[in-house]
Amino acid sequence: MQLYYSPLACSLAAHMVCREAGLDFTLHRSELVTKRVEDGRDLRTVNPMGQVPTLVTDDGRVLTENSAVLAYLADQRPAHRLAPERDGFERYELMRWLSLVGTEVHKKCLALVYDPTSPDAVKDFARVAIARPLAVLEGHLVSRDFLVGDAFTVADAYLLWALMLLPRAGVPLDDYPTLRAYQKRLMARPAVREAVAFERAAYERPFEAAAQ
Repeated sequence: MQLYYSPLACSLAAHMVCREAGLDFTLHRSELVTKRVEDGRDLRTVNPMGQVPTLVTDDGRVLTENSAVLAYLADQRPAHRLAPERDGFERYELMRWLSLVGTEVHKKCLALVYDPTSPDAVKDFARVAIARPLAVLEGHLVSRDFLVGDAFTVADAYLLWALMLLPRAGVPLDDYPTLRAYQKRLMARPAVREAVAFERAAYERPFEAAAQ
């Protein structure tokens, strides 16, 4: 399968999961501002929204939106337990946390802070409003290692990405010792380290798209 990503963007969660699951995948680096792909194509020819992650499955189907991509990837390797079984209540718990991270942390804070068109007042509001979901996450994880069940899931990958970016967005985690400890534990996972190292190196490398 093919994963369109931008270094250290939210597609990093899908990249982590691909490595955690041992999937056979090809990465296509994209630039979110210009929508160019390294091979010279326009990302919008694959995903009209021009966003990452964009996943092209082995049979050529295109899947977009983080929660959907993450759930699909987890279901390709059930033995890795990256998502609970479909017929159990924990599956709905997974959806709950994917939704909370996606809406309350990602879109209502990080997306607004990193959007160059956001007024400063909007960015300041986002940095304040994030306190409530972070407090919920802090309380949920104080007595457990993972968001759902007793194993690392795709929801943890999504939250880990967000925790990595929050300090850079002007949201320090000093008041959330549980989240900081959680982040440290997850960053020790080999597959996570590999994905993060790969994308940090890509981030430092200037983007160059081939001529079409």
